[in-house]
Amino acid sequence: MQSNGRHSLSPVYPLIAQQVVDDYQVTRGTCVDIGTGPGHVGIELAKITDLEIYFVDLKPEVLAKAEHHVSECSLDNRVHFLEADVCQLPFCDHFADLVVSRGSLWFWDDQVKGLQEIHRVLKPGAIAFVGGGLGRYTPPSMRKRLKGQGRKMMEKHGGAKFLKGAELGQLLSDTGLDGCRLVADEKDQPATWIEIRKPSAETILL
Repeated sequence: MQSNGRHSLSPVYPLIAQQVVDDYQVTRGTCVDIGTGPGHVGIELAKITDLEIYFVDLKPEVLAKAEHHVSECSLDNRVHFLEADVCQLPFCDHFADLVVSRGSLWFWDDQVKGLQEIHRVLKPGAIAFVGGGLGRYTPPSMRKRLKGQGRKMMEKHGGAKFLKGAELGQLLSDTGLDGCRLVADEKDQPATWIEIRKPSAETILL
C-alpha cells in the first residue's frame, strides 16, 4: 500500500487543481507551489498538465515528504524541491507562469512581503492563486463534512489567524498590488483566496 500522505482534506486537492486549470488555462511553463507541505496541490497539477513544478517549503523535513510523495506518483513532469522562505524567493523576476499556495498564507512571518514576492516572480500576464478554503468544485456533502478541518490543522501546527472576507481584503490592500481580487468558494460567502494577475506587457503599454 502506498504512503501517499492522505489526510482528511486529501479529496479536495484534485478539485482545486482542476479549478485552477479550468479558470486560468495554464498547462505549460513553470509553476511554483509555495508552502507545498507534502506536495498535494503541485502533484495534482502535475497529473493534469505539462507544467514544470517547483515545490517550495521552508521546512526541510516537510519538503522531504513532498519529494517522497512525488516519487510515488511516477510523474512525467520536470520537478524541483527548494527549501525557501516566501518572503525571499530564490527566483528571478518574471520567472513563473503560475503560482499556487493553499493553506500556507497563515504561517508566513510577513504576509504582505510574501504576496509582493509572489507578484515579483510572476511573468507578465501570469497568475497566482493563494489562500485557503476547499475550492469551488467541492460538492456540498463533502464541504459540510470537511468544514473547519483546514482551520483545525492550521491551529494544530501553529498557524496564525485564518483570514477571510474583509480581513483578507485588508491584507491585499496593504500590499499595494494592482491586478488582484478576492475569490470565494461559494456565492455569498466570505472570500478565502487571493488571485494575483500580473499585467502583461501589452496592458502596461496601454
